[in-house]
Amino acid sequence: IVAFLQVSDLHVTDAQSTLRAEWLDRFGDDDSPVRAALGPIGTYRTQESLTTQVVEAMARALRRIDTGPVAGGPIGFTVSTGDAADNAQANEVEAAIRLLHGGSEVLPDSGDRGRWEGVGTTDHYDPRYWHPDGTPTGAEEDRPRSRHGFPLVPGLLDAARLPFAASGVGFPWYPVHGNHDRLLAGTVTVNRFLARLARSGRKSVRLPDRLAPADLVELLGGSELRDLALVPAFADAPFRAVTPDAGRAPLELAGWLAAHDGRSALPATATPWYAFDAGPVRALVLDTVDHEGGWQGSIGAEQLAWLEAELEAASDHWVDAGGRLRHRPGPARPVVLFSHHPLRCLINDWSPTGARRVLADELAAVLARYPALVAWVNGHTHAHGVLPHPRHPALEGGWWEVTTASHVDWPQQARVLELAVDGAGQLVLAATVVDHTGALRPDAGDLGSVETLAGWSRLLAANDWQRVGPDGTVAGRGRPEDRNVILVCAGAPVPSPSAQEAQPA
Repeated sequence: IVAFLQVSDLHVTDAQSTLRAEWLDRFGDDDSPVRAALGPIGTYRTQESLTTQVVEAMARALRRIDTGPVAGGPIGFTVSTGDAADNAQANEVEAAIRLLHGGSEVLPDSGDRGRWEGVGTTDHYDPRYWHPDGTPTGAEEDRPRSRHGFPLVPGLLDAARLPFAASGVGFPWYPVHGNHDRLLAGTVTVNRFLARLARSGRKSVRLPDRLAPADLVELLGGSELRDLALVPAFADAPFRAVTPDAGRAPLELAGWLAAHDGRSALPATATPWYAFDAGPVRALVLDTVDHEGGWQGSIGAEQLAWLEAELEAASDHWVDAGGRLRHRPGPARPVVLFSHHPLRCLINDWSPTGARRVLADELAAVLARYPALVAWVNGHTHAHGVLPHPRHPALEGGWWEVTTASHVDWPQQARVLELAVDGAGQLVLAATVVDHTGALRPDAGDLGSVETLAGWSRLLAANDWQRVGPDGTVAGRGRPEDRNVILVCAGAPVPSPSAQEAQPA
């Protein structure tokens, strides 16, 4: 019926940005006195300088896929399910669009075009960061090398800054709004101080002297950063001088929408939630970002009303809010929902303006009433997952939630998804993960190659010491049943043979 590609959580990162607080990450290390309260933090990754090369390597892999591997139908489109940018910066959004759209040059550099100014340099040595060029004479060997076995890769940071031509994914692509596309660090709204800091030449280097590690627990607010809670840590933190870059300016929602105009399949719309047709399938894209702040999601009342109207229009029967079974003449259509956050992450009710936020339980109850829904495809967690969800007791079957891992953390995979009709005449959803073209042995490759750099990123990500579990495995890959699966969509509408022949535009 339809086959499409999903990429998620590209996290294209300006790793030299003045808005980054890499020093926060060490408080999630195993020797941190506040690790138990904060857990892994994720403001620093050894592979963060290589995000553009990973997305390019994935685009090259996806361009090789013409048909679905299970049902064999032609690929119709790609959906990028949010967090294409890492820090809501204009230069990150622009790079992500160029990588997916193709046909232009990508410059993975900011500030001084002649040298690397982010962390990990020997000029501003800090043993908590990985230094691929080595340790300065007389200095302590950095912790990633001495404690975690990270290698020397001389020249990697300079190679990471080199421009290259973007291939593009080769199909029409639809963007989904993610919290890192809208909020600083995926969490914090922009105020005047942060907007000025973005364009400044001041990069914070450590916790302010007035704060102790224990103060971070209160400052970071547990699992959510809200209401500019992070700003005090920036305002009086010690800084070092770097080269300013206007491209680091935070991008407002209108700018995000305008940046995609004409270079993606995003329809002309004033909202980041929208619908499109893929043959007989109706695709609905949600904006699950709480624009007031916080890294977890929710939706507003207006968006919920739009979603219900779309689901009703695609259904020939459903259960109304009062529990009564309703019918409508005419054929039903299968619906696939897309968003950044999974259902279980819609727990952010933060609303300083008092606007109502719709959370997971309420939305699940609504979705259960519409048999047209067959799948919800999302990301955010940086881990593969496949979950079944039941329908209302008055309806048959249920719907599937498919969550796909990120491009910045292990395992750096995408998906092919196919809706098809099996030999028994029932609708099925096939999901297959895809690896990028990064080199499996990057240590034997040329640092001037995108594949070599993407291979280094995957290898570094697989050894992220904050994400390695007690059994030695790295979070993200999920269980076997979270990856390559064929899922029966019981109770879902099956398009007529004539509708099945329709191909997506």
